Amino acid sequence: MTSDSDSLALTPGDKSELALSALGACIFYMKKCLIDQELLSMGNFEEYVPVDMDIEKATSSTSFFAKTSQRMVLDGVTLTNLELLQNGTNGSTEGTLLEKLDTCFTPFGKRLLKQWLCAPLCNPYSINDRLDALEDLMAIPEKLTEVGDLLKKLPDLERLLSKIHSIGSPLKSQNHPDSRAVMYEETTYSKKKIADFLSALEGFKVMREVIMVMDDAVDGFKSNILKQVLALKDKHPKGRFPDLSSELKRWDTSFDHEKARKTGVITPKAGFDPDYDEALRDIKTAEQNLTDYLEKQRKRLGCKSIVYWGTAKNRYQMEIPESVTERNLPEEYELKSTKKGYKRYWTKTIEKLFGDLVNAEERRDAALKDCMRRLFYNFDKNCKEWQTAVECFAVLDVLMCFAQYSRGGDGPVSRPVIALPDDTSPFLELRGSRHPCITKTFFGDDFIPNDVVIGCKEEDCDEDNNGASCVLVTGPNMGGKSTLLRQAGLLVVMAQLGCYVPAEVCRLTPVDRVFTRLGASDRIMAGESTFFVELSETSSILQHATEHSLVLLDELGRGTATFDGTAIASAVVKELSERTRCRTLFSTHYHSLVEDYSHTPAVRLGHMACMVENECEDPSQETITFLYKFIQGACPKSYGFNAARLANIPDDIIQTGHRKAREFESIMLSVKIFRQLNTLLEEHTWDLQAINKLLEML
Repeated sequence: MTSDSDSLALTPGDKSELALSALGACIFYMKKCLIDQELLSMGNFEEYVPVDMDIEKATSSTSFFAKTSQRMVLDGVTLTNLELLQNGTNGSTEGTLLEKLDTCFTPFGKRLLKQWLCAPLCNPYSINDRLDALEDLMAIPEKLTEVGDLLKKLPDLERLLSKIHSIGSPLKSQNHPDSRAVMYEETTYSKKKIADFLSALEGFKVMREVIMVMDDAVDGFKSNILKQVLALKDKHPKGRFPDLSSELKRWDTSFDHEKARKTGVITPKAGFDPDYDEALRDIKTAEQNLTDYLEKQRKRLGCKSIVYWGTAKNRYQMEIPESVTERNLPEEYELKSTKKGYKRYWTKTIEKLFGDLVNAEERRDAALKDCMRRLFYNFDKNCKEWQTAVECFAVLDVLMCFAQYSRGGDGPVSRPVIALPDDTSPFLELRGSRHPCITKTFFGDDFIPNDVVIGCKEEDCDEDNNGASCVLVTGPNMGGKSTLLRQAGLLVVMAQLGCYVPAEVCRLTPVDRVFTRLGASDRIMAGESTFFVELSETSSILQHATEHSLVLLDELGRGTATFDGTAIASAVVKELSERTRCRTLFSTHYHSLVEDYSHTPAVRLGHMACMVENECEDPSQETITFLYKFIQGACPKSYGFNAARLANIPDDIIQTGHRKAREFESIMLSVKIFRQLNTLLEEHTWDLQAINKLLEML
């Protein structure tokens, strides 16, 4: 990102000023946190290309989906509204798609599952390859059980590798704050570091066991991704898993594991640490030279009882009996100390040899002190291989998680059929589909499956569909409209994750983005009203939706006057159905809106069915049974007074409200008839029968 013309790399390249400025801010913050050296030394940089920009570069409708790396876009609003990772009640995972799918055994598998949930696939071939992987895994249940038991033993290798990299950084012994820190419990810290390192080694040994367990099944797999994560790259053309055998054997013999675990000190075995080995050789040589020198002095003085005496810095003084010292001693002998019957001497030669010994011992101690760091550094030199192994097993863990769901869901599950966008126009067909996170209704009954068909023109899809890309959803309050919209969005996400879905049939062309406008809430701290938030979210949909998007709109326009809200909702439906032509589920209580689009080919009507008993002038006496079944046509009423009754609004208030509603309905009907009469008269269509009929209605 730096300019090619600047050899010092101090000038940003074209369109890279903001990126480098942002990097500078990140580095400044990391320095404050004292983690800049560890993170920057990993060199884990990746250019971010916004998906919208990527879509704009696509030259045709299919090139976007042809990219293997391309992902579906789920913005923050959609993640929240569909409750993929957190529920909207208390922010926990209860009732979320993550909770439903997550049976991962490893921490790094759980993290990858979250990443996949936030960015499902778009490429049909990649999606089908994941689905093939699930079929391959479900065909070997015994091996899955065995592999699952092994995966449970794995520690969080992803974080352990990061720790090992941090501890092993050469900068730690130079200008890093750790080099100046005084650890009062250094032994405890060292034991923890060694325990983590040994735990990582044991984890990679378990991985090797899994590879051996699955070895005989790999060749029979249809899925390429499964072959990549389970086959050794040295033995299989499609394999990516590295052969760790030689490395693990090397680290097994590098030092005494049990001794290091107990003492917190790593003493490398011969041949593993060159600096330590060289220091030991120099110590041995210096000690041998001192021994040889002592033997020469014994012969020189003719006394075999001369020995070295002393400790620490006073070592290697020659202790000579006084009977020998009374003779003429060599001039180089320097008296250092005395003892009854003995005198102790040093020479320049001893001083030099002892200096060599002390120097070697200091180098040995320094090597031993820095041994753990250098050992971790040597381990981290092979970081790409270790990380690749972890990445492979994270993918395997998530695929096993999907296979577990696909094998035993809460009801019938089916393999999604992903159609190529160039073979047909965008469509979505869900038959007998159920909400993946809801198995029971509030009344304890089983969840009622529904069909959702959008944009399908084929004969076997729906006789009344006619390829309409927009479905207007009506129905009584609490009848299940919002649940249906969320259900459709979740099943599309699951299908493009490469997971089986809770439906009898699931067919679709890939969705590039899922947009949602569900629920009602303001942003009081930002000074944004509920209606403004609704329109902001709708604006984002209108700006970014393509014909391959899925749009879920729930009761747009309810935050303002009825006429304003209806007008805005009508304009949005027109834009989405006629210009954008994306797959849309639009739920509404504006029945005038439904009437306006009842004969529009691009719009289809559907409603959540209900059964009304004792329908009369007094709505407090009516009994409404929700059928939670999505069927053709529009619902005649919204039955708002039923919701009022369920909310324990007093009967007299409900009755008063019902009388007022009848007045409004009468006025609206009169206005409607008057407009129709006016139209007939303006067009000079003197259809007396039609005019008389309208007058009778008045």
